[in-house]
Amino acid sequence: MNRLKELVIFTLCLFTLLSCGIEDIPYLLQVPESGITRTLTNKAEITLPSLTSFSFATGYIIYYKIYIIRSEFGTVPELIANNSRISNDYNTLYRFTDPANGSSIPSLTTFSNSGFYELEIDTLTIKKTILSKSGGVFNIEFPLTPGEKPNILSLNSVDSGTRYTLYRSNGGGTFNPKPDRYFLSSTDLNAYANATSTTNADVSGEDGVSEFAYASMYIVAVGTNQNFSRVYGKPTFINIFKLPNIN
Repeated sequence: MNRLKELVIFTLCLFTLLSCGIEDIPYLLQVPESGITRTLTNKAEITLPSLTSFSFATGYIIYYKIYIIRSEFGTVPELIANNSRISNDYNTLYRFTDPANGSSIPSLTTFSNSGFYELEIDTLTIKKTILSKSGGVFNIEFPLTPGEKPNILSLNSVDSGTRYTLYRSNGGGTFNPKPDRYFLSSTDLNAYANATSTTNADVSGEDGVSEFAYASMYIVAVGTNQNFSRVYGKPTFINIFKLPNIN
């Protein structure tokens, strides 16, 4: 009889532990690869699944990193194959983006450890507009015309046709991007001497003269767990965009 009681108590405790474990690991949708259409290195159309059925979801985040390089490439495979810094970051993050690898979920430092920062837009908060938990469709466009600023074009019914200019991060005030916060290739942005933690912390370069700049981007669903800490879904690679020249 005592052994039966012990077995019942053990089973209840095990069930409680397993139940708590399930609740402590929130699940968030990954943007499917089929939801992203890329056009070379200048455009991508993204369809975001709605997260409204996930009470702990807060929306989406786009992470980016700028690379200054000496040669121009017309496709993403060429960039990955011919630039070791781009290739290393792409391969490091691949296990997180791979849908077949369900156990690899980003931590709070996964992207920051690789030098990626949160994309912003001018004037408005991107998380409350384009990247809200309601989902939707939008284009990221890096124009071919010099001086024309990269932007996000909303294709949602509520604000269809609205363009938001892309802003580089300033790390919450921890660094001061040069020459400004626009995604435009320039002498200041392409200078290796400026790729420091206090100036262009979002730029990766190599010593010497770089004439071209590219921005790699990923999108990931985010939420808040029971401890009010940020949690992530699995990210999805968006594209590597070529920055237009400033003039």
